Amino acid sequence: MRSIITIIALTSLLIGCGSTDKKSGLKGVVTNLESQLAAEKQKNDVLFSENRVLKQEVDKLGNVVTVLDTEKSSRVEESSVLRNQVRKFVQNEITSLKKFLVEGGLLDYIGGELVKRNNIEDTPLTVVDLNNRINSSGVLTGMGAYVIKPSTVRVKILRYIESKLVVVWESSTIKMGIVGLNKYQFVSSVGVEKGDVIAYEFERNVGIGFNEGTADSRYSRKPLRLGESIHTKSLQGAKNKRSYSIGVYGLLNQ
Repeated sequence: MRSIITIIALTSLLIGCGSTDKKSGLKGVVTNLESQLAAEKQKNDVLFSENRVLKQEVDKLGNVVTVLDTEKSSRVEESSVLRNQVRKFVQNEITSLKKFLVEGGLLDYIGGELVKRNNIEDTPLTVVDLNNRINSSGVLTGMGAYVIKPSTVRVKILRYIESKLVVVWESSTIKMGIVGLNKYQFVSSVGVEKGDVIAYEFERNVGIGFNEGTADSRYSRKPLRLGESIHTKSLQGAKNKRSYSIGVYGLLNQ
């Protein structure tokens, strides 16, 4: 009996010791977790502070960018105004220079003699001046004509490409309303190459006169569109050898 009691006591003692060890272990785990939680909280507090500082810096940079954008827009506007002023000044100077060169007779002239000729056409016609081809590269700035009747005209540049004449440029419509010798400036100068041919498209009637037997201006009853190509054999008037009182002005590299 005494032996049984002793065994029971020892067993209870062992069980009690095991429970105490488990409690101690759990308490250590909890303590460790609390320490980790405190450390993470501290890290979060630091990150929150850093994030707040960064946000303040971003706001400052945003304000700086806004100011820079405003200044940039202002500079762009000022630059645009200045460019427009310079462009207008240069254009006015170029216009004045062209006028001076034309009135002073300092430009090269390519075309028929600007004199009064009595023969005229009262129907639409495109005159192709094969007699006065461009003899050097350069730029054309305007047109001259001796007007008999008011009319309108478009100047065209034809260029030889694979044995055909191709319309590579045309002016805006020029109104010839004053009878007599007149000179007109193109809206913008245009480059030409050696061998180019000048054509004149009269939309309603040919307001300038012509003579026959002295030159080689041919004509077409149909308008020549920009980019269109023709062969000289398709033009009329080869035997008439017409000369018209019209031509172009420019600066050629002679």
